[in-house]
Amino acid sequence: MMFIKYLTRVGLAASVLLNVLIGGASNQTFSARNFQWKREGKFNIVWLIDYLLGKNHCSICWAYWKVRERKW
Repeated sequence: MMFIKYLTRVGLAASVLLNVLIGGASNQTFSARNFQWKREGKFNIVWLIDYLLGKNHCSICWAYWKVRERKW
């Protein structure tokens, strides 16, 4: 059980790191950013991420990010 929690946290950190490396917000996951791109009519891979990680994964990540987003 601890190993699964560890892998989940490493995956989340890797997702945020990838997003930052391509110019995204430092507290946004790659999944949330892809859903933002979809909302803006830009190229995205929401369909692939949702297929791999579960239905509506990207939209749930985006909603969670919007709720936690801070305006600095």
